[in-house]
Amino acid sequence: MNRYAVPALVLLLALSSPALASFGQGNGEIGVGFGITQFDDNTFDETGTGFAVRGGYNITKLFEIEGQLSQVSADVDNAVVTDAEVSATTLMVNGVFNFHPRPTIVPYALFGLGTTDVEVDAAGASADDSSTAYQFGGGSRFYFGKDKKMAARVEVSWINEDTFDESSTHTNIVGGLTWKLGN
Repeated sequence: MNRYAVPALVLLLALSSPALASFGQGNGEIGVGFGITQFDDNTFDETGTGFAVRGGYNITKLFEIEGQLSQVSADVDNAVVTDAEVSATTLMVNGVFNFHPRPTIVPYALFGLGTTDVEVDAAGASADDSSTAYQFGGGSRFYFGKDKKMAARVEVSWINEDTFDESSTHTNIVGGLTWKLGN
C-alpha cells in the first residue's frame, strides 16, 4: 500500500463530509497557507518558503480531524554545501483541539502524524529520503465577514522527521485563509 494512501483517504473524507451546523460538530473547513520553515541547524540550517493545503472535519465542537499537505523549499549555500536546493513534502493527519473563547476567535492546539519526503539537488545530482514524521503546534483562526465563514489562520508548528539518518525538527510559521463548510 502506498504510504500516502491512508492520509489521502482521511483528507478526502474530511473534504467530502457534509457540514450542517455552525463551527463545531458536523462542520468542515478547507484552507490554504503560505509560510516559512527554519530547517533544523543539525541538517541544512536554512530558511525556506512553502505552501500548504488542508481540510478538516469537526467530530465534536472541540475535536477535529484534519489532513494537511505541505511543500517547502530552500536554497542551500553554507560552509558545507554550496549551490544546492532542499525541498520537503509532508503529508499529515492532525488531531486539532479547538477552543472557543469568542464566536469569531478559535485558537487551537494540534498533533499530527504522517510522512515527510526530503529531496536535495546539488551539482547536477539528487538524493531523497522519506520517513515517518510527527508535528505539534498551535494557532488561531480569526473569522470575519457577514456570515463568519472565512477566517485568517496563523500557526506555529514543529515537525520532527528522521531522513538521511539524521533526526531533525523544523520550525514552521504559516499564515493563510480557511473557509468554513456548512452553516
